[in-house]
Amino acid sequence: MKRTSFLFSLCIAGFIFILLPQHEASAAQIGIGTEKTIVQNPLEMKRQAAQEKREQAEAKKQARLKALAKQKAKAEQKAKVAQEAKKEARQVKKQSRTQANADRSTKRTETFETTAYTTNPENNGSRLYNGRALTASGYDVTNTITYEGRRIVAVDPSVVPLGTKVHVEGFGDAIALDTGGAIRGKIMDLLVGSKQEALEWGRRQVTVTFE
Repeated sequence: MKRTSFLFSLCIAGFIFILLPQHEASAAQIGIGTEKTIVQNPLEMKRQAAQEKREQAEAKKQARLKALAKQKAKAEQKAKVAQEAKKEARQVKKQSRTQANADRSTKRTETFETTAYTTNPENNGSRLYNGRALTASGYDVTNTITYEGRRIVAVDPSVVPLGTKVHVEGFGDAIALDTGGAIRGKIMDLLVGSKQEALEWGRRQVTVTFE
């Protein structure tokens, strides 16, 4: 009886010993393992590698989109600043014109009879000085018809002193630097670049604003 019980216990112990490794193997979540060692499933490794690759690609894509958005915002800001600068410049220019017109409206204005002449002695009856064309004030107009950005006009000094700055309607800003034998009273002769231009101007009654 004792021998039979011993053998039965031995069989039970052997059966449990046989089943124990199978239980451990079925308990492994990934691959085949023992208590201390787990072997990674190759398919799972490929899946994880593919997932990491997709995540890296997505991260690069987002980084590129962010960089492009930053560049676009910078360009838009630059364009906005340039547009505002142009707008401000136009406003300043408009205000300057308005102020100039307002200044003229408060300054003395008179009506003058005007003609036009050139620096060529054959056209105006004057003469050269050592080959140079000089105005009555001594300014050399051999190669120019302006003085400091202003047109030059001939006047009667008793009416308009030499050096007087004026604005001639239809002609522009000018300065009185010359005289003429036929210029008496409220007559003004305008220096132009060619005989044709002088002919086209002809004789006109214009408003002269004194600055």
